Amino acid sequence: MSLNAQTGYHESSAMPQRVRDVLGRLKVSVHQNVYEADFEYGTQPLRWEIVTQGSGSVASVPGSGGVRMRVTNAAGDIALRQSRPYHRYQPGKTMFMATGCQFGVATASQVQRVGFFDDSNGVFFEQGVATQTNPYGMYVVVRSDAGGTIQETRWGLDSWNGDLNNIRQLDFTRIQMFWIEYAWYGAGATRFGFWINGEPVIAHQIGWANYNNTVNATGPQTQPWARTGNLPVRYEIRNINAVVPNPSDMYHYGVSVIVEGGRDEQRGFTYSYGLPNTVQTRSVSPSTTRFPLLTIRGRQFGTQEYGTVYASSTGATITSIGAAVSCNLTASISGTTLTVTATNSGTIQAGQQLTGFGVAFGTYITGGSGSTWSVSISQTTASTTITGYSVTITFPAATFTSGQFNGRMIFFPGQGGTALDKNGIVARVIATSPTTLIVADPVTGGALTSTPSVGTPPAASAMSGGVTGGYTFTVGTISGATVGMSVTGTGISPGSIVSAINGSVVTINQPLTANSAGNATFVAGYCIGLINRGQLLPRRLMVSSDTRCVVEVIAGSITNNSTLTGANFVPMASSGSTNSFAERDFSATAVAGGEVVFAFTLASGSGLQDIDFSYFFPLYNSIRGNQIDQLTVAITTISGTTSVVGAHLICQEAMS
Repeated sequence: MSLNAQTGYHESSAMPQRVRDVLGRLKVSVHQNVYEADFEYGTQPLRWEIVTQGSGSVASVPGSGGVRMRVTNAAGDIALRQSRPYHRYQPGKTMFMATGCQFGVATASQVQRVGFFDDSNGVFFEQGVATQTNPYGMYVVVRSDAGGTIQETRWGLDSWNGDLNNIRQLDFTRIQMFWIEYAWYGAGATRFGFWINGEPVIAHQIGWANYNNTVNATGPQTQPWARTGNLPVRYEIRNINAVVPNPSDMYHYGVSVIVEGGRDEQRGFTYSYGLPNTVQTRSVSPSTTRFPLLTIRGRQFGTQEYGTVYASSTGATITSIGAAVSCNLTASISGTTLTVTATNSGTIQAGQQLTGFGVAFGTYITGGSGSTWSVSISQTTASTTITGYSVTITFPAATFTSGQFNGRMIFFPGQGGTALDKNGIVARVIATSPTTLIVADPVTGGALTSTPSVGTPPAASAMSGGVTGGYTFTVGTISGATVGMSVTGTGISPGSIVSAINGSVVTINQPLTANSAGNATFVAGYCIGLINRGQLLPRRLMVSSDTRCVVEVIAGSITNNSTLTGANFVPMASSGSTNSFAERDFSATAVAGGEVVFAFTLASGSGLQDIDFSYFFPLYNSIRGNQIDQLTVAITTISGTTSVVGAHLICQEAMS
């Protein structure tokens, strides 16, 4: 009876690893489905987000009960689907997912992926470059932005450490059952596998504790294998360069996310989001349809580390934002040296993020000239078509330390959309120098959906008309001020942001702390941090009215927006909940769009009603982090009667 050095078990007593989870426990404990989906009747747009670029497309295939993801042969085509929730990892539990997929034939200059991952972190299967020893081009990949730079560790099928006799049975032009499981802890294990003849088979596994990472030459593992264990499920097909001939479609079918050992009740903080204690009710006029009494949402950024808006209210003022600079090259990379054999179009310059087949995600140019440049990540890439893109944001001298905010996001509220409460521009910080941030799109690594604008803020203007606790004031000069700018002045709370401008009347998102006086100063609003991947979990609705009315709850999400007229979202910190990451509006006067997900009638004089909302779905953020879900309590009144209504939504904030 020999001792297995890897498992620590005696060979005759150890159960096979395929029936033990990544924490070593025999899989006899309760496994709990925490998310599941099939696509027999459509793509489930309320539960899945779709992002496409170029001619990428996603379509339901009713005849097979699945989803087809398609791209043409054009460079840059993308189709991806990601679960709305980020599945909450709990220490001591194993996260497990399984799904059916058909990738088709491996095609040069294209990748297809499936797994637990997003643009920054995760674990996934990838079909990429085929080789003689890896004819299907199959890889398992671990992606991490721990430390600020995205790194991917990739193992080809020919180097998997599972049972190769089983693995060699797999034909990846056929439909396959893929599964992945992991424990995070920072140093937990990751495991990849398939089902063959109804049996789970391990293809590859990595124990990150005490690991020496020789695959991408990073050496001994000193950082977590990913920055977070809270991950979505994603399916993705993308063309890195032009593809010849036309690539295979990607098909996917049912999926489940399981917690081995069962999920404990979420232990996040519970908060009440309601009308303020100084304005306990709102009057709704007779014969009004769907008056937005109260709306809640999460804030757009989970961490707010630096900037001129939100909690980050001490940031330097942006000096300028340059126009986008791009290039298209024929080049190769050896180590950290980029050798350019032809500049096909555009201008090459330091700071550009590079994309190309075989180019490590997150690679950017650090310096150089002519045909020889240096890049941020050491790698070997054969001569291929490489594109570069950058936007440079300039700050005053010595604002940052080199690399300080690499890997973070920068958010410009109120830009990229028509209203502050809908859209903004979010970009990933690729490189940080003392005076600049180099940014790119977080999903594609390339061009932003639009380039942020500093604008031309007006000179400091005299304030008047504002009172303590109010949200509006009047200025003499308003030309040049825009929604989304931050504003400072006597009585204005740090981090205040302009949410509306009506003539000379300015509305801000936090109450005035004193009667307005002196001058108001407007500057470009921005916040540096991480996209909010938390969730608001509705638990209860408490509502009262002095007359009969109809109460409807309207959900606004990326697939069916709800638009508020006159909204002014206020951070919960302004009402005493300093650690809440939610915002509420009690100023809007009309709502359009959205999904009516709940409704009931309040009888006249029925008093306070306490409604169970624990079965409601959570509120999420979009993939790019620029459109957070909203939940609105709307009131419809009867003819001839004004209703005086108050409401509170009780939610749990799930950040981990």
